[in-house]
Amino acid sequence: MHDLREVFDMVTQQTEPDLDSWNKQEDRQRRRSRNRRLGAIVVAAAAAIAIGAFALVSRPGSGTTSVTNPPAPSVPFVTTPPIGAQLVAPDGTPVRQFPGSFSDDSSLQLSPDGTTIAYMAPDGSVHTVRVDGSDDRTLTGAGNTNDGDAQNHVVWSPDGSQLAYAYTGNIYVMNADGSDQHAITHSPGRLGYYYPAWSIDGTIAFWGGSPMGEDGGPSDSEIYTVPAKGGDVTRLTNNVVSNIEPAWSPDGRRIAYWDGGALLVMQADGSAKHSVYGREGGAWAPTWSPDGKNIAFITYVGNLPTEEGGAPLMQLRTIDLESERVIKLNVHSVTDWNGPQWISDGEILINRYT
Repeated sequence: MHDLREVFDMVTQQTEPDLDSWNKQEDRQRRRSRNRRLGAIVVAAAAAIAIGAFALVSRPGSGTTSVTNPPAPSVPFVTTPPIGAQLVAPDGTPVRQFPGSFSDDSSLQLSPDGTTIAYMAPDGSVHTVRVDGSDDRTLTGAGNTNDGDAQNHVVWSPDGSQLAYAYTGNIYVMNADGSDQHAITHSPGRLGYYYPAWSIDGTIAFWGGSPMGEDGGPSDSEIYTVPAKGGDVTRLTNNVVSNIEPAWSPDGRRIAYWDGGALLVMQADGSAKHSVYGREGGAWAPTWSPDGKNIAFITYVGNLPTEEGGAPLMQLRTIDLESERVIKLNVHSVTDWNGPQWISDGEILINRYT
């Protein structure tokens, strides 16, 4: 854990997207530079708090997780940026603060049993840390470091025994302790495979495209699937705009993904593609609610201040898939590398900046 640095006042103003600024997003995201990781934000009093079991179990037939016991007492809420790993309610109300901050890191994913957070460091290496801030482990060596959209991503298997991650242009799987690291794809030289998402039925979705680090994804990027045990790669999309950042529905029947800025949903076999959100600010890093009725994502809002290093802030939003009602939350993260993870119907994990 790194030393605590000074932070500036929390941004609270919420504004509508500036479409002119959206056009500048590609240039601005290339300037992304994350703040140094904070040291563990644990006061002496917090050390005396017993961290109870934060038990999570799989919903029958859903492949997602839900809280069965109340969350353990958390460390004090952080109110100045960068806020760090936090659970928030669908209205943006803070629910739980995890110790420390991950402002240098990305792709935070809570394990199905609620005990461990997996994340990726700036050099593309995969790490895990207990939710009480202890036992911070480095599981892999350095991997992808391009500043493109969501090349790096780590995800738990539904039973929590394994992790899938992007590494040197391929999708890898390993045991949760870092053992048995092996590639399940073998990308052609001109393409890289990135951003895995693990389905309840053991299928991993990912996107493949030119490894150029292009913001918004390269135009040749498409969505693919492969069995988690390895096997044939199946292509699900085929068009002239970028298709990146796939996310499985809880029942494994649908995939949400970025389509040139819009949020699309398709069946698991690639059929019945339809848009659920337009391109206003884009719909980055989608994640489904456990009941499959809503999707959370982050979007670019041009009038928001940037973080200290110049990287753009992204606003957390949710959409009801039936009514198409969008809720804009006063919750922001730095770039689409820090997308949300919907833990239960009432909690969303996000690496929060303000």
